[in-house]
Amino acid sequence: MNKYFPLVLSLIFMWFTFSAYQCASTEITSARLYIQQKNYDKAEEVLKKEVTKNPQSEEGWYLTGFVKHEKRDYKGMLEAFQNALKAGKKYEREINQLLKASWAENFNDGVNYFNSANKMDNPDTVKIFRQKAINSFETAILMQPDSNDTYRNLVFVYLSANDLDGSIEPSERWVKRVKSLESFQVLTEIYYTKAEQQWNKYLTSKNAQDSIKAIELYQLTEKYATEGLQKYPDDGTLNSFLFNTYISLGKKELALQKAKAAVDANPNDKFTNYNYGTMLLEAKNYEEAVKYFKKALEIDPKYENAIYNIAACFINWGIQVREKEEETNATERTYKRYFEEARVYLEQLVELSPNDYKTWERLGQVYAVLGMKEKAEQAFNKADELRK
Repeated sequence: MNKYFPLVLSLIFMWFTFSAYQCASTEITSARLYIQQKNYDKAEEVLKKEVTKNPQSEEGWYLTGFVKHEKRDYKGMLEAFQNALKAGKKYEREINQLLKASWAENFNDGVNYFNSANKMDNPDTVKIFRQKAINSFETAILMQPDSNDTYRNLVFVYLSANDLDGSIEPSERWVKRVKSLESFQVLTEIYYTKAEQQWNKYLTSKNAQDSIKAIELYQLTEKYATEGLQKYPDDGTLNSFLFNTYISLGKKELALQKAKAAVDANPNDKFTNYNYGTMLLEAKNYEEAVKYFKKALEIDPKYENAIYNIAACFINWGIQVREKEEETNATERTYKRYFEEARVYLEQLVELSPNDYKTWERLGQVYAVLGMKEKAEQAFNKADELRK
């Protein structure tokens, strides 16, 4: 905020000094004097007479906007400035400077209110300060409608309160107005999260309406992910949401085709390799899936999702082989080699994320299949310890 006000005030001071030698109406002359005295109520009163008498008064509308700003009536300021610019462009520079200052004031107010909310324990007080933050960011958007930072902060206030429903409308405005990669990513994730929640609700309720609502939300996820990818075709995050949504909507073949096209276009991107690997894993093509997960791991050796899915491939592959060997009464049991491969990756994963009980549990299961009873018991105990 400080970086804007010295410039704005100096411009206004220079303008007052210059204008003192020019002819002006009685109302304008009086308004200038009242403004210099910081008597904004009186200034507003005479300026109302000025613009009523002369609706095309550029100076009258500009000074009205300035007075509205000083009184923190930002909507009134905007209306006055719009009228000033309709009448002419004489004060366009000053208006733009004051709009920047007003944006900074409201943006900083929003940040301060949000930070204050995070420091408070009383839920009602937290709610009040979050609403103040929302109001400030909304006002800041009026000053700079294309500000990506302002929309981001506005949406984050809703998300920090787990208000997914409240976050949708400003997120949709963000996408419509700014069309930044971040705006598409955030809105797509919001709809995908709501779709998953709705689907889980259906699994419990078995109510057909819950299923229909989940499908509608998945379709909205698909819509915004697709729109975003038209503008940012190489983005891994949007591709991931799109592929997962295709699977949820039963479009598995389409998901596989899109994932293959993405990895062909960007063979050295860890996300495209991971996404295609995920599609292949879903299709139970474990051998091919492992190749793409390993490629993702070459690009990022600590990519935990890829490590976990390699282990998942080998486990599922091993189960598949074991079932076939049991059906044919095969004398040689080769399935354990797949579980041995899975063990290597799961051990690597618990080193990277030692507090994930699910990985320890899965590692214990693999140890048990391999006949490593002591290690299996240790892994299960570790999982139980972390689960508490």
